Amino acid sequence: MNGPLTVSDAKPLVTYTLSGVRKAVGHGATEPEIGDVSAIIKQDGRESRAQIYSEYVAGRLAVMVGVTVAAGVLVAHAAGLRYASLKVAEIGFTLSDVEQEHADAVVARYPVEAANLAVFDVWIGNGDRAGNLRANLRESADNLLVGLDHGGSLLSAGDSIDAALQRLRRPDFPRGHLFAKRLDRRLADAMVTRIMQVSDEAIQDACVLGETLCSVILPDQADLAEALIWRRNELQVVVDRLLFG
Repeated sequence: MNGPLTVSDAKPLVTYTLSGVRKAVGHGATEPEIGDVSAIIKQDGRESRAQIYSEYVAGRLAVMVGVTVAAGVLVAHAAGLRYASLKVAEIGFTLSDVEQEHADAVVARYPVEAANLAVFDVWIGNGDRAGNLRANLRESADNLLVGLDHGGSLLSAGDSIDAALQRLRRPDFPRGHLFAKRLDRRLADAMVTRIMQVSDEAIQDACVLGETLCSVILPDQADLAEALIWRRNELQVVVDRLLFG
């Protein structure tokens, strides 16, 4: 790496909250223990029948393109699958919920991360970023910005799965992003290039899980992959319109 290390060059580790109650198990060199990790548990509802699927797949896509979001896992429940979004730990610093009034400060402190997240949101059809982002905005060397809650994206971007797919095939959706008209275009273009290099097969692998997940059947999953491939191909035009237009 050439030049001084910047906030955006230093990839922070996202850690999660462990409960204080643990029980030793076995006698391995790692001193293993059974413990609980704090999480926010989510489920599908009448107004969002693809919530769990969308949260899960958005996380897979974020990892694929290097966007920092809170990790999550599928968990078994007597009434069906749930999605557990792991609670980000705050040790030695405090994370703030990022609302509209914080947008300028976030972009100034985290220019690369903000650009990456905004372009990613445009790709997955996430128009609900304000309030679903946490960042350290205080005077501290601990720099962390992490995206949360993607249950309104992908197949939950509309009132129904069909409506969501129709929206994802539109170049004018979603409008009004938190960071619109605030970003460095060069940084946004770099993220556009990164996403446009993702192969069809990788997108299909992330979206098509091999079985029905809650109410999201395999044809719906395949349709989402096709919609995201279309959005990937059109991403430069869509980003120019929605983030800089």
